[in-house]
Amino acid sequence: MLKKMVYSLGNLTGIALFTFLCTATFQSYQKTGSLFAFTIVLINGLILALYFVRSEPRTLIEFPFAWLISMVTTVLPFLYRPIQEAFLPEFLSLGYYLQIVGVVTIVGSLLSIRDSLGIVPANRGIKIGGFYRIVRHPLYASELLFFSGYVLSNQSLFNFVLLVLSFAMQYSRSRIEENFLSNDPGYKLYMSSTRYRFIPGLL
Repeated sequence: MLKKMVYSLGNLTGIALFTFLCTATFQSYQKTGSLFAFTIVLINGLILALYFVRSEPRTLIEFPFAWLISMVTTVLPFLYRPIQEAFLPEFLSLGYYLQIVGVVTIVGSLLSIRDSLGIVPANRGIKIGGFYRIVRHPLYASELLFFSGYVLSNQSLFNFVLLVLSFAMQYSRSRIEENFLSNDPGYKLYMSSTRYRFIPGLL
């Protein structure tokens, strides 16, 4: 009964959050007419759609610190701030390209995870196809790639510190998630065949 309530609460929270994000980013697109803003609307819309079709978890982590890490990591991106002037303008173009690649890989990762999307660690079945053949956490890696590009395009000490914190939080989140999922023999087998968490050949 409690597990069912937690699952329902998680669904409602996710749907409410991404409905808000879809609305906010669509309003931004209406003001700016930016193709980039429209792309973000589509990503948030895809996440919202996946929340409606995601499967009920077989097991859900109960460790409070894991919930805290997951929630903080989800909220951190909202703290980034646009900056008009760049103190290293030679990196602006690289930042834009990284954001484009980040958007493409985020969409690919979402389509790979499909009905197993969630904020806190849960076992909804082991995903091994699509981008999950390349690294074990393609969505986290894609988000970090995107925000690395964002920080290069919006250069400030605040954004840089936030990016470093995001890397640390996503790494911690991935470790907690893997420790939890390792209770499933199928995930242990997946870890042995897909060696890297974020970057093939490096990390």
